[in-house]
Amino acid sequence: MRKFLYICLILVLAAACGPRKIPRDKMESIMADLYIQEQQIKQDRELKKQADTSLVYEGIFRSYGYNTDDFIYSLGYYLEDATRMEKIMGEVAEKLDQDAKDVDAQIKQEQWRSHLLALYNMRPDTTRRPQPRPGVMDTLRVRFQGDSVHLYYPPDTLKVPLR
Repeated sequence: MRKFLYICLILVLAAACGPRKIPRDKMESIMADLYIQEQQIKQDRELKKQADTSLVYEGIFRSYGYNTDDFIYSLGYYLEDATRMEKIMGEVAEKLDQDAKDVDAQIKQEQWRSHLLALYNMRPDTTRRPQPRPGVMDTLRVRFQGDSVHLYYPPDTLKVPLR
């Protein structure tokens, strides 16, 4: 009787450790991440030479709390019904399109920001006041106009134009 209980316990544990079906929403996210990772590997020649995609994919599966066996089992489950798989792939395509739009918006925002920064850096520096030149110190005159003070250099004493 005891052996029978041990065998039943082992069978229950073996069945519990088998592959799990990944829920549809997580499956969509996993497949979108797989597609993005595959495109990154295809674009980079060094990565393409080094990458073993099964190892790369395993990291993606683990980030969602699953493994390769779970993914293969779930993929088989969803492929049994073509309309179900078609809906999943449609959602994956929509998610990738939305991600692409978000990235485009971020790129445009960064380009706009760098353009404004370039314009800002091109502006004249208005905080610098003309400094008297050593040779013209004695010809410096101060003129009062209303509530402000202006430095005045007679035109004949200026050797270099002021900025």
